[in-house]
This record gives sequence, structure tokens and C-alpha cells, in this order.
Amino acid sequence: MTTVTPDIFRRAMSHFATGVAVVTARGTDGDRGATISALSSVSLDPLTLLVCLHNKSATCSAIEATGRFGLSILNSTQQDLAFHFAGKADGKSFEEKCEWHEDGLFFVRDALVQIGVEVVETLRGGTHEIFLARPVSVTMHTEESTLPLLYFKGAFDLAA
Repeated sequence: MTTVTPDIFRRAMSHFATGVAVVTARGTDGDRGATISALSSVSLDPLTLLVCLHNKSATCSAIEATGRFGLSILNSTQQDLAFHFAGKADGKSFEEKCEWHEDGLFFVRDALVQIGVEVVETLRGGTHEIFLARPVSVTMHTEESTLPLLYFKGAFDLAA
């Protein structure tokens, strides 16, 4: 057995393949977005999902300020968008990469699924905020041949 250190834990968890999504929100400082893989369905009654964001990120601050965000589940052709939204807040462009819905939320254009959500509860988990949220809208852009973008062993990969 190996003693668990942060590096060992990170490497072990990298073996859990996840989908890749982008969280977007409009804060007091403008539009914000972040790539995440910490996303899960929690409950069907009441409808609840969770996302985790680093508590010092601009996107986390925007969500805390508004209590709402857009969630875009990326398809296998959107690896460049995952990298774009994974960077620091400065330098991210939204106009060409996103679309705005009538409710004021915005999403990555052509994402596999777009879910508008309202925060129900916020929990602290070490360096991250855990947002429990209620889905209020869903748009699916799925075709039989469309695959999700996956994250495995520290890299983006096409779905098998």
C-alpha cells in the first residue's frame, strides 16, 4: 500500500474518467467561465446537480454574486474550448464562443447539452465551493454520432 499524499491522490483520481463541461456566469466584473470535470447529478426529487469550482476563481465569485449559472457539457470536437475556458479569467473571449438565452444565462455554442441552473446551497470543500443547484432549463444538441469530450489521466480524450 502507498501512503496517500496530494500527488498520489490526484494521480489515483485521474483514473476516473469524467465528462468535460464549462460553467458560465455573469458577475459584477463581467462574463466569466471555467472548465470543470467535477459535475454530478445528485437527485431527481428534487432535481439537483452539483458542480465544484476553486473558491478563488472569478467564475466562482460570479456564481456567488448571482446564484445562477449556465452549464455546457462539451462534445468531442470541443477540446479547444475546454482549453480556452481552463485558463485564467483575463483573456477569455465569450462573444464568438457562447450564445445567450432569453433568461440572461449563456452557454458554449454547440455544446452537447446546455443546462441553466439556480444555486440552492453552497458548501465549502477545502479549496473549492460545492454548488448544489436546481436545473431550470435544458437544451440538448445531440445526434446519434455525437460523442462527449472526456478527461482521463490528466488529458482530454475522445469518447471511445
